[in-house]
Amino acid sequence: SYAAKSKITFTASSMQGSIKEGQNSTSLTGNAKVTVDTMEIKAERIEIYGKDYRYVKATGAVKGEDKEKGFNFSSNFMQYDREKEVALFLGSTELNDTKNDVKIQAEQIEYDQKAETMLMQFDVNIFRKEIKCISMFAMYNRKSSSLNLTGKPVVTKSKDTFKASRISVNLDTEDISLEGKNSGNEVDEKKDKPEENKTEQKQKIYTEKW
Repeated sequence: SYAAKSKITFTASSMQGSIKEGQNSTSLTGNAKVTVDTMEIKAERIEIYGKDYRYVKATGAVKGEDKEKGFNFSSNFMQYDREKEVALFLGSTELNDTKNDVKIQAEQIEYDQKAETMLMQFDVNIFRKEIKCISMFAMYNRKSSSLNLTGKPVVTKSKDTFKASRISVNLDTEDISLEGKNSGNEVDEKKDKPEENKTEQKQKIYTEKW
């Protein structure tokens, strides 16, 4: 089980806890800090709850890092599921992939640690070296360094600017592919795809799940 594989520790100036039918619940305030394996989370208030403290919910000046996995973050709100190893960030969020030197800003980020993927929504800004990406939606794969942008995406590389219905970027090789109506001087532009492929899949808007 996740409880056996994942270690959780916590400290705070003030703690309030309860146990009800096997459902643990503890509220931490004042210098609240929770560590899940190698990931450290700090916030004004942190709640850990569920069976074996499956869920961690942090609110107010949320900050954290995982030096082993190579990322750090700051946000208004964070929800973490220890079983699924999925983190949800809401509000003005910045996540730095220090392993790949990628800086991400968005209003909403869902990070699946098992799959090493990040789904970003609303006011997305992504930076790496001379590349800057702006869009409403983005999917980033840390393993392959691949980035897919939709929702009026704009990519700037040095002095060149690229616009299209959908833009794919390899942040490692800096290759850029454009789909749909596009502008830019990238060699790897793709021709318009059939109409059925142009229909942009509706993005799921995440709300607080737990």
